Amino acid sequence: MITVNVRAVRSLKQDKKSFWVVVALCSLAFCLLAHMSLIFISFYENHRTMTGDEISVFMEPGTKAEDAKKFLTSQLDQLAPGSEIRLIPPKDILEEDILKLIGKKDKIPDIYVITFPISTPFASIQEMVHVIAEAKDVSVVSANLDWIKKRYSLRQALALGAAAFGIPACALVGLLFVVGIHRLNSFLKHDQALLLMLGANRWQVSGPLVEIACAATLISSAIGSVLYFITTYVSVPLLEDAFEVHLLPSLGVNILICLFLTFVLVVYAAICSYITAGRTKPLTF
Repeated sequence: MITVNVRAVRSLKQDKKSFWVVVALCSLAFCLLAHMSLIFISFYENHRTMTGDEISVFMEPGTKAEDAKKFLTSQLDQLAPGSEIRLIPPKDILEEDILKLIGKKDKIPDIYVITFPISTPFASIQEMVHVIAEAKDVSVVSANLDWIKKRYSLRQALALGAAAFGIPACALVGLLFVVGIHRLNSFLKHDQALLLMLGANRWQVSGPLVEIACAATLISSAIGSVLYFITTYVSVPLLEDAFEVHLLPSLGVNILICLFLTFVLVVYAAICSYITAGRTKPLTF
């Protein structure tokens, strides 16, 4: 009896052109998906290590440090939990810069810098500035709200942009693989219909397509990985130099991206090809 492997090889020999066309398309799709993964990882790493927005609070001279910290902590716990408070020694700030904010004072006040978590909404920061500025022991609150709002909007735009580009890209890759599997299945349909008429089981009918689809995916992943590494290590360093940011993960992370995508796409191809072949109708006369 002819085995599934023999039938898969025999079917490939009948239409090698379709097989390599599918491999070429899927290689480009793999490269696109790998670059999308790189974008998400780079965004996550930069977002995770980014410092939060800050405001400076100038307390009235004579205010006890314990009372000041207690007041600031109580407000932060309500509006921005997880924020950090640190005392800035006056020697670290130019005296003329302080005087611009607080005017002529006999004694330089204690200065507290509040760093908000990166996830703190702009509305909470704005409300916090208003609440603290109204307190009796606070001299001045220094906060560039316009800049904070722009920075917050930029982070939102980058996150939405990555999602807006990433979701259609993943859908396109999935569609390309489905189209490729249907193309591979086109020169196996007669064989599948004949086997169904003779009473073959599901694996005997679907097996050749599953093996061919998995082989095409593995070859595509290998070619796509080469394309990914070439394009990444040529283009990303140029972007890093131009914008003075770190975007390129380590070599190990890039290898893991390719291995993970290969595994996911092989499983996806196997499932899709098994379902596609299972939709074939038995041959009738």
